[in-house]
Amino acid sequence: MRPIRPIYLVASTLAALWGPLASHANDDTAALYEARCASCHSASLRGSAHGAALSGKVFVDKWRGQSAQDLLNLSQNQMPPGEANTLSVEEHTALVRFIVEHNRDALAGTALLASLDSLSAEPVAEPVEGDAVEFSGAETIMDLARSAGRYNPRPITTLSPVSEALLQSPPDGDWLNWRRTLDGHGHSPLTGINRDNVGNLTLSWSMGMHAGSNQGTPLVHDGILFLTHANNMIQAIDGADGTLLWEYQYDFPKGARLLGGPTRNIAVYEDKLFLATYDAAVVAIDAKTGQQLWRSVKADYREAFTHSAGPIIANGVVVSGINGCELFTQDGCFITGH
Repeated sequence: MRPIRPIYLVASTLAALWGPLASHANDDTAALYEARCASCHSASLRGSAHGAALSGKVFVDKWRGQSAQDLLNLSQNQMPPGEANTLSVEEHTALVRFIVEHNRDALAGTALLASLDSLSAEPVAEPVEGDAVEFSGAETIMDLARSAGRYNPRPITTLSPVSEALLQSPPDGDWLNWRRTLDGHGHSPLTGINRDNVGNLTLSWSMGMHAGSNQGTPLVHDGILFLTHANNMIQAIDGADGTLLWEYQYDFPKGARLLGGPTRNIAVYEDKLFLATYDAAVVAIDAKTGQQLWRSVKADYREAFTHSAGPIIANGVVVSGINGCELFTQDGCFITGH
């Protein structure tokens, strides 16, 4: 789909380009980087909103005058954030070699490359002065959620279509947009809960969510909650008793998911839900059954394009932005209509 308007968005990105990387390191080190580093720094080492770039001009300019041992000391003391002691000295050393070798051409003539052969795999006790950890802290969220249990999927038989008029002025009990209405006020007109009785509220039901960074805003229509989870998952839940009606799991490439994988919102129109995926596509899902109806690819996720937020509906068009613009890619930023 051709871009129709530029926009600047900042969000997490992830790319998977292991072919070029594997030529500079063995498969074990590449797999180690993917498992422990890529969720913040991206599989292509280009960095993200949650981790500094480990390749390119910014990295080279920062580290050209420092030694490989300096980089190893930083890695041992601070990486991964909050879990530095979970990697051995040998693993940290292998990762530093992996990073420097990936930048070998750009580092020609620098102290960093010249000192690589003398790298010593010895533990250090003190952090490198002046090097702050560039991380969002979202790892503290990632262990808080777990997947829902088994269930018997069932179609929703009484769901009415969501028209343009309903999106413009939803019923009091519905929540049909990310902030309920298209003007983004996020206000509910319901009055059943007020300052006089709010203290009497008790738990009605609860359910576990998929492991990851859960930042979703459920949509509500005809008493059904459409809940997004980390991992590009959507569930339809009976709001009255928490019964799981159906579950949709998008099949995305492993390298497209970044830092807990938030899936913040989806859109609804007529009888369909619309999800913007990790691998830079938009999919339509049958709101009654959870079955995928179509998929439209917007960009190449291997070039760091991705989504963490969903589309909106404008005059029957699914309007979707793109994440990855903080890396200033050649294609820039854009909005698509589907």
